[in-house]
Amino acid sequence: MNQLGREYEAFLRDLKERIRDAQLRAAIAVNRELVLLYWRIGHEILTRQQQQG
Repeated sequence: MNQLGREYEAFLRDLKERIRDAQLRAAIAVNRELVLLYWRIGHEILTRQQQQG
């Protein structure tokens, strides 16, 4: 393979890695928000149960 082909392969590998990294960061952010949402919902339920018996 010539130099141009190797550079193109390296370029594609870099793009794929950047895409995977962005997807992972997005998944982590979504999971974090969902955990916070569920925690808040649980906290609100507990608070209402304590207030209303």
